[in-house]
Amino acid sequence: MAHAHSKSHDEEPLRLLHFHAGYLRVQSDAFIGRGDSDPVVKAAINAAQATPGCRKCTHNSKTGSLVLEYAPGDFDIDQVVERIAKKSGLNGVVVDIHSNLHRKELLNGLFDSVEEVNRIIADATDHRADLRELIPAALAVTSAVSFVLGEHRGPRMPTWDSALYRGYRIFMQWHKKEVGEREKEGRKLEDEAEKARHALEAVK
Repeated sequence: MAHAHSKSHDEEPLRLLHFHAGYLRVQSDAFIGRGDSDPVVKAAINAAQATPGCRKCTHNSKTGSLVLEYAPGDFDIDQVVERIAKKSGLNGVVVDIHSNLHRKELLNGLFDSVEEVNRIIADATDHRADLRELIPAALAVTSAVSFVLGEHRGPRMPTWDSALYRGYRIFMQWHKKEVGEREKEGRKLEDEAEKARHALEAVK
């Protein structure tokens, strides 16, 4: 079965796309269209998971990327990526953190991180709250603190009205559906009240 890439995997490099404490993302066209059981991908995953401190390694066959979650500390990123490239038979390592693919991967990583944080918050609050409520609430608290501090709030803290407005805008933006349903229900109640008023006037 032909894979999405045309070059042999030993002609393809391993690209280092993004990393921060506890998170590393690499990519190779040699991984595109291959499942986790494919020898090339399997060798890369095994090399990553054999590294002390590696907690998890996941592969995305559509983008050809590997995401490593690790415990910050003695985890040497250079050694890890070189080990992955060598064990999977790739043609060295390329640092490509400014590519368009990196920006796409970074965005995907950001969405994944936000979803994970949201999931943790939802589990902790028994699904009674998530970031859609907590962020506006945090801005509301910031607004109150800023109001109390007044001129002593410092240059980094926003003014109380700015923080309150931002929180309001975020809350309304993230709850468009609920706001629309409430407005619809409100108009319905107003119509019913108006009809009742006309009915009373007619009886009089």
